[in-house]
Amino acid sequence: MKLKTAVVNGAEISAEAVEFELERLVRFYSAHGASAEEVRGCLGLLREKALEQAIGAKLLLDRSAELDIPVTAADVDAEVERVVAQIGGREAYLAALKAQGVSEDGFRRELEKGAKVNKLVEQACASVAEPTDAEIAAFFESRRDAYAKENRTLVDAHDEIRDLLRHDARGKAMDAFVAELKAAAKIEYKTVDSPHHEHGCSCGCGHHH
Repeated sequence: MKLKTAVVNGAEISAEAVEFELERLVRFYSAHGASAEEVRGCLGLLREKALEQAIGAKLLLDRSAELDIPVTAADVDAEVERVVAQIGGREAYLAALKAQGVSEDGFRRELEKGAKVNKLVEQACASVAEPTDAEIAAFFESRRDAYAKENRTLVDAHDEIRDLLRHDARGKAMDAFVAELKAAAKIEYKTVDSPHHEHGCSCGCGHHH
């Protein structure tokens, strides 16, 4: 099977990177109520989105390296602890590294890159205002019937709506930032053979939110 990838500023986006983003998207939509049939029906669109996300991730990585964003050992330690918790403890973490043929130092270097990207993301979203109570109330009113069916009031749903609106606003800010990076980059699309095995580091170091 053929898979569309891209060359970004002279560096190729691997088929594995696109598949990794695709798996994340499938997990996301499945977790938010999409059926297996709906996901299968949208695979073409999801592959396009996965490629754009892989390109965006590469551009963020390159930009964070260019800016030489400072990252402390404590920042990396926090990332290690997040991964350890995610995969079920230190033994499982070390076993996963061994299975991947990655040293702990090597993995920490990868996590350091991820931590730099996270700080870049925070900088890009720094100007995003917190949702106001008026915006939260307007969102609730626009879906009043759905909340009524769940017997939920504005007070019940307030924090959930605030987080949703915050996530949406940050997402738009990141889309705009990545669009600027893409506009300045040299991107060539190409088609390659799709890999047939499972992809992405099982240590869960896919960082881009």
